[in-house]
Amino acid sequence: MKKFLLYVANRMQIILSMYVLSILAAAFLFSHFEGRPFFDGLWWACVTSLTIGYGDLSPATVEGRVMAIVFAHFWIFCVIPMIVASIITHILVDKGAFTHEEQEWQEKSLQKIAKKLDVTLDPPPRDY
Repeated sequence: MKKFLLYVANRMQIILSMYVLSILAAAFLFSHFEGRPFFDGLWWACVTSLTIGYGDLSPATVEGRVMAIVFAHFWIFCVIPMIVASIITHILVDKGAFTHEEQEWQEKSLQKIAKKLDVTLDPPPRDY
């Protein structure tokens, strides 16, 4: 699950697809459950997903309210964190990080030094 979330969080196309599909699905469900025009559902879905919540449109049916609860929580706990994580991973770059070639050079150099000094190196840490 962790790998899947990392995969999705690093793919802006997937996040944007989730954005559009969830907005359209919520708009359709709102208009269906509440008997309102699709554009009203679209307005409600956008206002709810952006956590603005003007209150001019709100679900009155049990089905509409359950859908609204699921939709709001989906946005707050799934979509918004993935958008923020994607933005942060693209903004924050560790310019001091060693390249793979530099790490390989360091490892070979340490092995040469250890061999000259007749010292045994600890094994590298395992990535679990």
